[in-house]
Amino acid sequence: METRSGSLLLVLPVPLRRGVGGALEFESQACNGLERWAENFDRLVVACPLAPEREWARGDRNATYLPVDALPSRDRIEFVPLPWAYRTLSFLKAYRGVRKTLADAIRRCDFLQFAIGGLVGDWASVAALEAIRQRRRFAIWTDRVEHRVARTSHGDVRGVRRAYRKLRGDLIVSPLMKRLERHLIRRSNLGLFHGADCYEAYAAFCPRPFLVHNVHLKPEDRVDVETMRGKARRARAGEPLRLVYAGRAAAMKGPIDWLRALADLKGRGVRFQARWLGEGPLLDEMKREVERLDLGGFVELPGFVGDREAVTRAFREADLFVFCHKTPESPRCLIEALIAACPIVGYDGAYQRDLLAGAGDAPLTPVDDPAALARRIAELDADREVLGALIERSYELGADYSDVAVFRRRGDLIKEHLGPVAAAVDSRGDDREPSTVRGGIDL
Repeated sequence: METRSGSLLLVLPVPLRRGVGGALEFESQACNGLERWAENFDRLVVACPLAPEREWARGDRNATYLPVDALPSRDRIEFVPLPWAYRTLSFLKAYRGVRKTLADAIRRCDFLQFAIGGLVGDWASVAALEAIRQRRRFAIWTDRVEHRVARTSHGDVRGVRRAYRKLRGDLIVSPLMKRLERHLIRRSNLGLFHGADCYEAYAAFCPRPFLVHNVHLKPEDRVDVETMRGKARRARAGEPLRLVYAGRAAAMKGPIDWLRALADLKGRGVRFQARWLGEGPLLDEMKREVERLDLGGFVELPGFVGDREAVTRAFREADLFVFCHKTPESPRCLIEALIAACPIVGYDGAYQRDLLAGAGDAPLTPVDDPAALARRIAELDADREVLGALIERSYELGADYSDVAVFRRRGDLIKEHLGPVAAAVDSRGDDREPSTVRGGIDL
């Protein structure tokens, strides 16, 4: 049931692009998100950077774009393309004009949510600064601890560029980003922090922090019980393990650690087949590493897989979703694995632990230790009864997630804490102390 009311301004980092004939296009999962927001608000104003064609040609191919005019709610969604300004000079040149554009959008909307996550080129942070100037209430959204992610950006390059990026990230970008994040979060009226890593990093600075999740899967996307039971039976029968990962081949995802864990697993005599679905700057290095580690008969690297059904099928067929995430982020692929009754096993983190809460001996291992990960997988291979039980438990954990539910929850929080009643409470000054207690969980 739709409960729409008011207009919502979203300032997002997801880029728009021009497709065939100049038609405006948006990433497919982001399009789904806009439709879910449109179920909760009468009108949306969506401000995003517009990627130039040259940037798009060399950008991330792990995404599918759709024409925005095909959105069912297109007549209630206004797009505001913003300059692509991720270099200091272009950002400074565009700053005044964009701030004026965002100021106008802020005045025209009842509710405001800004997905901050950067420094130069981060128009969401600029929007938050303008909202503070206008004395408007706003929500902050994060899905990564961005100032910590910035310290790992050097991992995708080599040589002198790597040293330069590391020094720049550690000494300049990360410290400035951290100060800006805390300033904006302190001045916000609502924090929607995707995943436990973000919540733990930012909740203490926010007047009203909430731990939320962000998924784009429908209730019907959950694997059916018979398929789950078939997976568990197969696992218990002792057949070779099927391992999978889906994501960018980038340093923060730990692709080289992933391969080294598999090489260790091979050395232990474990029978398996593994697939990494996705492209990225380290894909060629991964291919070279597969040859060096003699994993050719064990590992497939198909690159970008645009067929969503094929990705879903890979999750449903796999016995384990193996990951080596190195940064505090909240990747949706872990939830997608649980929905497919595919147990997640990989590097430890607050987000992972929260997803597996109550799952007993969670199969998580120390970060940067591929040998420990290999040992954990080998233990599961040796005890197939435990592996079968993990598949059944993953099926249960996946029941809590759907796009309709999580977007409705976030919409309700925005209306409750940014609406007229909350504004009246704030005007008395008695409800603005930052809280270190979890404001709520959105499942």
